[in-house]
Amino acid sequence: MSSTASKTDIAAPAGEFCSFAEEAVRKGAPELVPDEVLQRVLSAAVRLYAIKSEDRPAELAPFGEQPVNATEAVTAICAIMRAANLNFFDLQMWYRRAPNE
Repeated sequence: MSSTASKTDIAAPAGEFCSFAEEAVRKGAPELVPDEVLQRVLSAAVRLYAIKSEDRPAELAPFGEQPVNATEAVTAICAIMRAANLNFFDLQMWYRRAPNE
């Protein structure tokens, strides 16, 4: 995507992916979204979220209008921690930081 792309340029494909993923969850058929696609989207989203959150005066809500439940959140958190080779001590140090510190 070029630097001249507008916010609406990304809205359609992002919305399409979200609709497809939500349908796969609703149908109980997560295999409809290939692992490689999910990994690419999740990696990009996490990196972008981290960058956008860095310099904001107020914390950026991670889920907006589509919240996740506790089980979904903890499942993803644990997987991300393992992938980044983090432990709960590491997490505690970061959690105690003030937002945007």
